[in-house]
Amino acid sequence: MKWHTLLYFGESAAKQRVKIVHDLEHKKVNFGVFVIILSVNGKDLFDIIPGYMLQKEIYRDAPILGVAVTKEEAYEVCEKMILDVHARTGGYDVRSYFQ
Repeated sequence: MKWHTLLYFGESAAKQRVKIVHDLEHKKVNFGVFVIILSVNGKDLFDIIPGYMLQKEIYRDAPILGVAVTKEEAYEVCEKMILDVHARTGGYDVRSYFQ
């Protein structure tokens, strides 16, 4: 499991940060956690997947960019990530920024 150096947490996820990271690293199934990774299809910006899906081969090597405890919170984290990329670079090349 890889964690991106610019890891984002949703507001609720940040309160449980240590437990969530521990559970994900130890492959404990937590149905209330969503992770944000760069889209594996290369066309979309992000994939928002349940944390337990990280055990699937297709996602195993994808660095985790963000963590949320609900799908709605995951959307908010994605929005924050995109806005931060724009603020820092003046553009929206999210894939290049996070690679």
